Amino acid sequence: MLGNTIVFVGVIFVVVLFIYLSLRMQAQKSDTHYYTEVYSIALEEGFAGGAYTVYLNDSIVFDGSISEGSQAIEVKRFAEESSLLIVDKATEQVAIFELPTEGGTFRYAKKDGEVIQTNP
Repeated sequence: MLGNTIVFVGVIFVVVLFIYLSLRMQAQKSDTHYYTEVYSIALEEGFAGGAYTVYLNDSIVFDGSISEGSQAIEVKRFAEESSLLIVDKATEQVAIFELPTEGGTFRYAKKDGEVIQTNP
């Protein structure tokens, strides 16, 4: 009887210890960073009449077709480093661009089936 009580108290102690340590680690991890920079992305010449998907890192920020003119997209920065992916749904061609950490306005055009950045 005494042996069972000692084992029970030991198991309860170990469970409480692990719960305490996991809650402590979780509190330390919740220190997230918020960014204030904004990316303004404009799909201009050559995109009219096509269907595109635009990704910022692994998140879809635009998914649809562009009927006329240009498509403007504004996205708040949410990661330390950002990459822009423009996917043409018809040809499944992917254009990848690295975005600077300070945000800004970026214009893209499609010429001869290739997506190019029109402003540095």
